[in-house]
Amino acid sequence: MGDQRGGKREGAGRKLGSKNKATVAYEAIAEVLDAPAPMNLTAAIHQRGYKMLLEMERIVLDPTQPVAARIMAAKVVLPFMLPKLSEPRTVPQDNDGLVRRLQEGRARASLPR
Repeated sequence: MGDQRGGKREGAGRKLGSKNKATVAYEAIAEVLDAPAPMNLTAAIHQRGYKMLLEMERIVLDPTQPVAARIMAAKVVLPFMLPKLSEPRTVPQDNDGLVRRLQEGRARASLPR
């Protein structure tokens, strides 16, 4: 019974106060942008406007920045760069035209060359 593996063990697990990858990325972006609160980058972008978006874009495109920081910057900036669609776009259904074009293509493919 001395071979039990469960329970708390000395030195196991993440150390208190250690940071995960997302926190490190937020702090790296905040340091580069000189933002006051690393976890509120979206609020900082709203306050500083277009200049902040350009700085974030620079982080995303800079290969010397850590990958986690580049990904986090892209996630923060994309909602500002891409407009939200008001309603889903639907493609008009032209099944008869599609069937006709498929039949014409088959007929052309079956012709001797």
